[in-house]
Amino acid sequence: MKIFGLTPERANPTSGHGTSPATSLGFAIGYGSVSFGAVSVLAYSIWAYHLIPGAAAMYSTTALVYVGLAGLALSRLVDPPRSRRRFPLLFAAVFVVYAVGWCAFWFGLRGKHQADLFGAAAGLAAVTAMLQGAFGRRGGFLRLFGVLFALHSAGYYLGGELYGVVHGATGRLLWGAAHGLGFGAGLGYVLHQSQVVDQEK
Repeated sequence: MKIFGLTPERANPTSGHGTSPATSLGFAIGYGSVSFGAVSVLAYSIWAYHLIPGAAAMYSTTALVYVGLAGLALSRLVDPPRSRRRFPLLFAAVFVVYAVGWCAFWFGLRGKHQADLFGAAAGLAAVTAMLQGAFGRRGGFLRLFGVLFALHSAGYYLGGELYGVVHGATGRLLWGAAHGLGFGAGLGYVLHQSQVVDQEK
């Protein structure tokens, strides 16, 4: 996806391949977790406080919060800094594809038969492929997808357990926080690894 200008030769024409992201892997995972977690709490507040009536409208508005804010929050992990202006547009497209994949399974299976799990798997596979393509990363798809899927699922299902215990608006916000922390940690990992080019992992 060279149109976003995030591959090394487009983002920094004077540099060669084999570049590394400016931040450490630990920072990328931690920052991704906290920043995306904050956005997730805002998104889940729509559900928590019944701000939008109707399931379809509520899911759409929740997705718009992620689309509008998550890319800005995660752009700190993009190197070089001038590429950060383009990253929110990329992530908006990435998250729309993720949301469409998730909703297709959720509504198609009417919330049954592990619809959320299958929807997450389809959406996260697309997220991994799109981020790899945008940064020119070749190889390692299964490992990146596996880490993202595991961290996303851990956060999502831990949040569901917290909601089962706490209930109400607080429980919903806790679900959003846990989901966002896990999802963000996985995204931080994928973003970091996708910016390490032409290096065996």
